[in-house]
Amino acid sequence: MKDVWEEIGETILDLFEGDVICTDGDGIARFSTLNQHDDLSKAISVALKTGVRVSLVHDQRRVLVLPFDVKSLKGSITLIGYEFSEETLSIFVKDVIKEFVNFTEGYQSEIPVPEEVVKAFATMKEPILCAMVEDHDNDEKVTEFLEAKGGKFLKRMESGEKIFLFDTFGIEKAPEGCKIGISKDPRPDISYHEAIAALHYGSDPSGISSYSALSPSLLIMDILKDGSKRNAINDKLKLYPELVQTLKTFFENDVSPVKTAKIMKVHRNTILNRLNKIRDLTYLDPKIFKDGVILYLILMSSEVKSD
Repeated sequence: MKDVWEEIGETILDLFEGDVICTDGDGIARFSTLNQHDDLSKAISVALKTGVRVSLVHDQRRVLVLPFDVKSLKGSITLIGYEFSEETLSIFVKDVIKEFVNFTEGYQSEIPVPEEVVKAFATMKEPILCAMVEDHDNDEKVTEFLEAKGGKFLKRMESGEKIFLFDTFGIEKAPEGCKIGISKDPRPDISYHEAIAALHYGSDPSGISSYSALSPSLLIMDILKDGSKRNAINDKLKLYPELVQTLKTFFENDVSPVKTAKIMKVHRNTILNRLNKIRDLTYLDPKIFKDGVILYLILMSSEVKSD
């Protein structure tokens, strides 16, 4: 069983670039990627005693020591390898605190989302995002139907999906030749990803699939049974052997970008970029549990067939 400090340390490594030191309330290092020198240890002690961040130059690199409280464990984080100005330092500290408020959620890189979606979300209290595809013959009719039901057209994606935003969603059945995916998550980046995933992988008889209704077991069973969906994902990934190898290594190493980067001898950001590329290709994000399980099983079933 992993020590709690090791878990925290590895999470920090997954969140940030650079070396990391985690200390307990007495300033004793419980997790560290480098050897502590006296001046660094003293800086940590000062930060813990005063409760104020300490910024200094150590080995010609900027060091940030920040008191924090995770799961009632008081300690400090030291991040090496950053260059801070007075302006960016305060912003960075706020970002660190924000990440650790969401500590149990794990690492999720920012998902690209159309600017139109972000702006529209700011105007609604409880937005419902809708992603839709339709037969070309019904293009204008379906758009008119959704707008008549209160949908605000935001953007047509290059891949063909149309994005709408609703404040209430009372449509019980999709128009003929149309398929719809919806998400009620209040965060535009998450909602965008969920609506697209529900659109492509949902199979509700009404033609309208809500991401929240897609339980992992049902979603996995549906995709694995549906040869066309499974093959579509496999066909896309086969074009990028490097992405397939990255995905396999990622799953073999506890879905940790840091461990994967060490095994593949590349930078952590390179791994994250590849995982994001997989997400963009398949509409499944390997870093999200539900999506990751699906991708893992598809990879395994593909290997069994090839053997």
